Amino acid sequence: MTPSTGPGGAHRYVLLGLASGAPPWMPTVDLRLADLGTGHEFLPCAGIADLLNRLASGRPFSALLVDHRTVGLDRELISRARTAACPVLVVGGDVERWTGLGAAAVLQSDLDPTEFARTLERQARPIGRIDRLEFGGPTRTTGNRWTGRLVAITGPGGTGASTIARSLAFGLAEDPRLRGSVTLVDACLEADQALLHGVDDAPMTLQEATQAHRGGLPGADELDRFLVAPVGLSYRLLPGIRRRRDWPTIGGSSLRATLANLCRHNLITIVDVDPDVDLAPDEQPTGPSTPGEPAQVVCDLADLVVVVGRTGTRSGRKGAAALGRTIANLLEAGLPDDRLLPLCLTDTPDRVRRSDRRRSKASVSNHIEDAEGTVILPDPGPDPEPAYGTHLARLLLRHLDRLPDRIDMGGLIPVAPGSLGTSSEADDEDRS
Repeated sequence: MTPSTGPGGAHRYVLLGLASGAPPWMPTVDLRLADLGTGHEFLPCAGIADLLNRLASGRPFSALLVDHRTVGLDRELISRARTAACPVLVVGGDVERWTGLGAAAVLQSDLDPTEFARTLERQARPIGRIDRLEFGGPTRTTGNRWTGRLVAITGPGGTGASTIARSLAFGLAEDPRLRGSVTLVDACLEADQALLHGVDDAPMTLQEATQAHRGGLPGADELDRFLVAPVGLSYRLLPGIRRRRDWPTIGGSSLRATLANLCRHNLITIVDVDPDVDLAPDEQPTGPSTPGEPAQVVCDLADLVVVVGRTGTRSGRKGAAALGRTIANLLEAGLPDDRLLPLCLTDTPDRVRRSDRRRSKASVSNHIEDAEGTVILPDPGPDPEPAYGTHLARLLLRHLDRLPDRIDMGGLIPVAPGSLGTSSEADDEDRS
């Protein structure tokens, strides 16, 4: 206990509680808070829906005390609480498991007075005696660990982004320096990479992979169960969802954990994803999932986001405008422009015409300072030649080499987790 949270102090603790049933430790919380002084509150929730409503209300809370046997307690729920700046303290259970899923600490079921007070002092968020709405919180760092690169491939519909992702994965896997340590992930709502690869009825998809990461972190062998080795190709594929309506199953922190885990076991992970990043106001840090959430998560984690556009004569001016709008949306959502690479495809197979080059750079220069970095290539068609993928891979590796080293996705990353789609001074400082 600190002077600020003791009797007569300027701050107090407001704790939320969640459990399935009535565990013995619940009545003990009020006794422990009474030992710390007056003014502290413990507010048991009637269920997960009640908890989420409280977190979304805008009222600040010091921490969430949740029983380790609570039905529905997983990485997603812990993430929702953390996003609302409410640390999660799990009562009972395995320390390593729950801290690995994002809990701030694990308390023993007897709520030892000394341990309880010390944990609140270290992990809980003191609340002013006069409540003040405050959203978000600083990103907490963890220890450094090696992680591979993650590259997102996106673009307006009909531009061939999925074809580019497949060709790029092929070129990277054939590079001897990468030793075939390349995985292609289909995170699109209309997932078609399995079809493009001739994979019928994949037993495991991104949906099953993210579900496996809700309650733990699969090891390398278990992770391999979700991946497909396409015939004749050196890289592996994680097929996307089977039906568009399944999109709620692949969003949030479980998708983040899945991609981070793949990056820890691959030198490069390519993610084919839609460009529709949702823009959320600052005053809405929590809320229901939306179809744009997978794109938010992928762009949060990506070392590089390749935006594919079509600017040849057949696409007319609309193609350049669509590319510009997509770039503008990503930048407005908080993606740093130094991690964005426009790739413009023209419809002249043998060469890139000067008019196409001028039109492409003009559409990009309105949004990116370094429009000269735009890559302009001929359209490879629906089935690119191997040499095309090799050329793409060389261009991509050249851009990745210019980027600063990454730190483990569980710790510092250039775009703070959950910040894409929101803006704040703290986020700007994290990206600087």
